[in-house]
Amino acid sequence: MKPIILIMCSAIAFAACTSKLKKENEALRNDIDQRRQALTEKVAHELEDARRELARTDSLLELARAEHDSLHQWVMSHATTLNDQSEPVMRLNQLRQRRDSLQVEFEKQAHKVKFYLRK
Repeated sequence: MKPIILIMCSAIAFAACTSKLKKENEALRNDIDQRRQALTEKVAHELEDARRELARTDSLLELARAEHDSLHQWVMSHATTLNDQSEPVMRLNQLRQRRDSLQVEFEKQAHKVKFYLRK
């Protein structure tokens, strides 16, 4: 009689444990699914932000290039009368620096967009 009761208690305990494990597994799966969904949404949001920033940087870069090119053309046509410390030459150097920094920023944003698209 004792062995039967012992076996019955063991079976009940085992069934309770497996039931509890199934509930825990389902809860963990739900958490994982929620985190996956949140990560997907975050990546989509980051991609959207990166594209927006890339477009902004591109427009600023185009403006800086146009301004630099026009001033460069003027400075080159008046190169014989200008020295290195004249205001147009200094302005040209500042525009060149801005153009180069915007180019670096543009390339960084482009790589960021590529990275998010690969994900």
